[in-house]
Amino acid sequence: MNLSRTSAIAIFAVAVLIVTGVYVLSGGMLDSGGDAGSSAGGQETVPPAPVQTTVAGTTIIRTTMPTPSPTALFALSSTTSPTPTPQKRPVMFTLFSGTPVNCGLTCRETSATITNTGDEVAHSVCVVLEVFNENGERIFINSAPSIERCLGDIGGGESRSETITIHADCGFLAGKCIGHTLILKTRATSIERTQAFQDSYIVV
Repeated sequence: MNLSRTSAIAIFAVAVLIVTGVYVLSGGMLDSGGDAGSSAGGQETVPPAPVQTTVAGTTIIRTTMPTPSPTALFALSSTTSPTPTPQKRPVMFTLFSGTPVNCGLTCRETSATITNTGDEVAHSVCVVLEVFNENGERIFINSAPSIERCLGDIGGGESRSETITIHADCGFLAGKCIGHTLILKTRATSIERTQAFQDSYIVV
């Protein structure tokens, strides 16, 4: 009877120890469940949180970026400025008239050379001649108020020569010419310009 009681007490004590141990072990596992799961599943790399800076109500998020290697964005050009192209001189005329030669009482013959001293082409060049006496009276020449000789186009620096015969219509008994000084007026015309030349004087 005593032996059975002693055995029962021993069995009871062992049972209490087993229950207490299970309880203690289960409580520790529950407390360390998060860490255990974390260590068991492997460590996770958590990226660093960006640094926030507040300036006057504005939040600026700064993130460290790798410094790029220096790169030449632009290469300085060593070319020089182009030389400006000289401007072409416009059309301009000069006229050289030889000494008139008598071909009759009221007839004169002269050779004229006209030159385009410009760099551009003068188009449709004509030479126009008119005659007046010193009183301002117009003298018809070759039965017309004027003589016109057209020479075509004259390039820059080029010249044209023309021999012109002038028959003055001096009226009754040549009263507008005899004893008078005749004034020969000459001008050149082209599409680009019209230019008058110095007057020539013929004493009859």
